[in-house]
Amino acid sequence: MRRAEHDMTAASTAATVQAGEKRQRTLGYAALAVSIIGVGSALIFVRLSQVDPTATLMLRMATAGVMVGAATVSSGQVASWSAVSSRDLGLVVVSSMVSGADLLSNQWSVIYTSVADTALLINLSPVFVLLLSWLILRKRTSLSRLVALAVAVAGAGLVVRGGGESPSLPPNHLLGDGLALLSAFLYAVYLLMTKELRSRTPTSLLMFGNAVVIAAMLLPVALTTSSPVLPPGLGGYLIVLGYALVSQLLGHGMMAYALRTVDTGLASLSALLRPVVAVVLGWLVLAEAVGVLQMAGAAVVLAGLGWFTVVDLQLLAARRTRARPV
Repeated sequence: MRRAEHDMTAASTAATVQAGEKRQRTLGYAALAVSIIGVGSALIFVRLSQVDPTATLMLRMATAGVMVGAATVSSGQVASWSAVSSRDLGLVVVSSMVSGADLLSNQWSVIYTSVADTALLINLSPVFVLLLSWLILRKRTSLSRLVALAVAVAGAGLVVRGGGESPSLPPNHLLGDGLALLSAFLYAVYLLMTKELRSRTPTSLLMFGNAVVIAAMLLPVALTTSSPVLPPGLGGYLIVLGYALVSQLLGHGMMAYALRTVDTGLASLSALLRPVVAVVLGWLVLAEAVGVLQMAGAAVVLAGLGWFTVVDLQLLAARRTRARPV
């Protein structure tokens, strides 16, 4: 009798644990979807901004830092920051600097090469994530994942190339292409570092550190190269506020939350959906035409992501089956 009760209790506990894990995965995927939309909308805010991209980005980070700091203080979560080790605080600063270098490389690459080349090359970060995971973390990658990655990259290429004829490239386009590839590499490094920190560091600290460090990095650049640094009207400040809320807090904040349960490779691969979001918002907000190839590319990206997700879930189920006691 006691044996039966014990088995029933164990089964109930296992079911509760599985339900909790499923809920966490669902929240992680939902957060990832919000992050894709938030970050993908960044180009719209930059296009609408009344100051240049460098100043816009600096103001976005400064505004986000103030908002995250105020929200953290009001909710009493600052106390949780004290439990973070000095080593992890240092890693937060370093990962934020990597993210800032990524964003600067992204901003400057479009000066020297076409927007289409930049959009395609910076979204090759999944290649670097898988490569770094193999070289540094010694993680194996299945053939199915590699094929899904290739499909998604091909779809992203259709999205960015499908808007019409490609513009003629300037003489220094190789420098711009190199900066775009550097941006993709740095974003992959940032994802892996954030994945490592996420299990030990509160999301609020990651968001606050990222915003403050990048704002501090960009301030001297903006003061040197941007004129004006501040928007001339109220509308400009509202655009910056929306930029900080949607692209920084929701976009990057939800990515930090999602990395708690979402595979790093899938998180980086989701970046390939950002051109899709940009195309759709450009059509809705800026009345930019959407080409047939762009729509086809969006479908291919979704197919690649769906394939990758199915493979990810199958691998997760296989690991659970192997770990289940006989």
